[in-house]
Amino acid sequence: MSTTPWVLWLAGSLAFVLVALGMPLAIRGWRALGRQDREVSLRKVHIGEIPRVGGFVLMLGFAIVAIRGLAGTTELSAAHEWFSRNPITGAVLGALICGGFGLLDDLVGLRARYKLAGQLVAATLAVFGFGLQWVALADLLGPASMLADPLTVLFLVAGVNAINLSDGLDGLAGGITAIGLTVVVLAAASHGAAAVAVGWVAATALGAVLGFLLHNRHPARVFMGDAGSYFLGFLLTALLLLVHPVRERVAIINLSIPLMVLALPLFDMLLAIVRRAARGQPIFAPDCDHIHHRLLARGLPHARVVQVLWLSATLFAGLAYLNVIGVGGWSTLTGAALAMLVVAALLGYHNLLRRLPAFTGDHLLGLRDRRRQVMEILAALDLLAASEKDLEEPRWRRLTPELAPVLARLGVPSFQVRRDAEVVASTGTDQGAWAWLSLPLPGSPGVELRLALAVRLPDLQPEQLMLLERVVAVLAGAPAGQR
Repeated sequence: MSTTPWVLWLAGSLAFVLVALGMPLAIRGWRALGRQDREVSLRKVHIGEIPRVGGFVLMLGFAIVAIRGLAGTTELSAAHEWFSRNPITGAVLGALICGGFGLLDDLVGLRARYKLAGQLVAATLAVFGFGLQWVALADLLGPASMLADPLTVLFLVAGVNAINLSDGLDGLAGGITAIGLTVVVLAAASHGAAAVAVGWVAATALGAVLGFLLHNRHPARVFMGDAGSYFLGFLLTALLLLVHPVRERVAIINLSIPLMVLALPLFDMLLAIVRRAARGQPIFAPDCDHIHHRLLARGLPHARVVQVLWLSATLFAGLAYLNVIGVGGWSTLTGAALAMLVVAALLGYHNLLRRLPAFTGDHLLGLRDRRRQVMEILAALDLLAASEKDLEEPRWRRLTPELAPVLARLGVPSFQVRRDAEVVASTGTDQGAWAWLSLPLPGSPGVELRLALAVRLPDLQPEQLMLLERVVAVLAGAPAGQR
């Protein structure tokens, strides 16, 4: 293995074949075990039971090829002491730990706090245990460089969650990750033998992602789940910290390389944090107001939205690669910043702080009043969820009168709980309702919650959708974090 490009082609090809051929077997195994996607969500854009086993196969294929190359008896392994305090080892091990937490969430569901704790453990181990550093950040901080390692941990966690939040459409997160990994592979090839270990890991991950995308393109046959998005988010972010320009640049230019590659998912995550905090939603509570949701709302087809976002990610990655090879600099940074502002304006995010329509009636609420309203409803639902642990019919009948005023505030004047065709519990009147919305109750086959909507479904606001999902969880008696 004396020629770096040949080594990288070999790594990517092996991982591609393993994942592409192994995925159908894993899908059949997942279904044979009776695993089903029972998550009830008004944010879903797919139909039917889609296995969440893609991330596991992706991790397995990657691990076989990457570890075999780095721990073998080749020139590649000579450039990397696998069991030493090595940042590449930290990147791979941290990614596998994150992927393990994600896999557990795919199987049984985990609270957001436990998933965040797992990500922090993986990032801390990689940075403080194996010496993964963001050199450009330390150079930029200068006298305050002692803060570089803690900030690197936070950036790794941010990268994990940014890729996870982008995993909302078929092929979207996988494509964005593949684009970022391509930048790492090209940068490693530019540095030759000095970066062969980084290139091997990146090329292996790229091949695995492309093998996965064969089965994840729209309409998807398999999802990567949190296992895949956590694994890829951590690995891509960690590898980007190891990318350096071919010639010395000022610290801010070096710092911009990972930021520009991850610009689109990081920007989407930042917007999510701001809008959820402004609206009174929990930061980790999912919503349907991401960039891809807004493009779908503009009437673009599913596949076209993915293509538009892939193209956008490619443009940002291209700007980052120009900095790697020594072209541009401040001009690429300025171009990336302006592009972000244009995207935000075109999608209407500049209106996040405007007055919003009330859930019921036609009057407008200021941001503070809307936030207080959402938080009051959330507190009422959390109180009901923490009440007695009875299940099924006793629980539905007991909660019906208590949920009625909460749902009325959400624009739902009446609701029913039905088992098959029989009404088990009901309250209110459907006079003036636009339509009935039926949602299955998790864990209770044949049982559905029927909501009389006072407004059309497309007119439901993101906070209403989130709160209605909470109502389903309260009635089902589902623990927080359970899918």
